[in-house]
Amino acid sequence: MLKRGRFPILDHDDDPGDVIGAMAPPPATRLPERAVLGILGPKVGQYAAANQLEQIGTMDMVTVSYPIYKARRGSQQIAVVEAPVGAPAAVMVAEYLASAGVRVAIAVGSCGALQPFGEGEFLIPVRALRDEGTSYHYLPASEWVGTDMGVRRAAARVLASHGLVGREVNVWTTDAFHRETRELVADRVGRGCAAVEMECAAWAAWAKFRGVRFGQLLFTADSLTQGHYEFRNFGRDHHQAALELAVEIAFEV
Repeated sequence: MLKRGRFPILDHDDDPGDVIGAMAPPPATRLPERAVLGILGPKVGQYAAANQLEQIGTMDMVTVSYPIYKARRGSQQIAVVEAPVGAPAAVMVAEYLASAGVRVAIAVGSCGALQPFGEGEFLIPVRALRDEGTSYHYLPASEWVGTDMGVRRAAARVLASHGLVGREVNVWTTDAFHRETRELVADRVGRGCAAVEMECAAWAAWAKFRGVRFGQLLFTADSLTQGHYEFRNFGRDHHQAALELAVEIAFEV
């Protein structure tokens, strides 16, 4: 039922159906129940080639198609797919995966540090501040949305097994990369956010709405601490390690 909010972005319809989903044919391929979504550009395809992963499907978008790969460990199977930057497109990929059978989703990508983290430090989001638009089409308006505790614990175990620390943090999800002003950064830090990124709140809201367990592994890239911007190397040196860890987490959950 549609409930109107003060502004259109706050209108919420809890009907699980939608016009496009009702008309779209079901995916031809059933996917494993667990999946890794990597906002890592070509690194996902390179990882698939290096590990001889089987391509089992394709997620077609208007401007690009994302191959879906299958990784195996013993009798276990997981799907591995590249995901785009930005909440709306990232959730479109997630919706496709859910329609094909995915029930546990582990995302991996970079974030901007709001605290004095070095580049390449691993963070595990506990909850995300909803400063984007997509999440409001999945859950009623609220300040925060949380991730799955079991996925967070699996992430912590995997990191610890490699002698790594995964800090549990709150993150700020925003649509507007170029509107992270000094006052906004200070406000989000004051609310307890340790990092900023562009998808977590939307994915977490989608997951709760669709009954999917969701968690995310982030690694620090650029930095916005103390009102100054540092591009650094944008976390590029850590893509491979982060993806390998995310795959392990998916098998561990």
